[in-house]
Amino acid sequence: MLIGELAKQSNTTKDTIRHYDELGLLISSQRQAGSRLYKEYSTENLERIEMIRLAKFMGFTLGEVAQQIEAYYAGDISTDQQVAMLQARMEDVQSKIDNLQTVKEFLNYKIQYVSNGQTDDEQCLHMQNQLQHQAFKAEPA
Repeated sequence: MLIGELAKQSNTTKDTIRHYDELGLLISSQRQAGSRLYKEYSTENLERIEMIRLAKFMGFTLGEVAQQIEAYYAGDISTDQQVAMLQARMEDVQSKIDNLQTVKEFLNYKIQYVSNGQTDDEQCLHMQNQLQHQAFKAEPA
């Protein structure tokens, strides 16, 4: 199928299809029609696009997907390797949640100070430094 049909069937844009193709995420072949050169996409790309969407939803970058997609479809990634990748992603997500929780705590602290008309900047800076130190310790190496 041509790019327009793939974009329509996958509910995405032609630019997204081109970008994914440039990254090697899709399977395409070139076809000559007169003086024009067209790219043809197999129907397997519909599944690939859904897989890319799911991976992006889980927080994987397109670069990470590009590194693994061919191995995945070739069956070269074991279940243990898949679990390890997902666990690593889970750890990244937990770290971000922890950091956001720290930001939330500081914002709550700051809101109370401002709401009460207090201007103890030294105390706020102390709290901010404590929270940043906690966040720094929680970040993965």
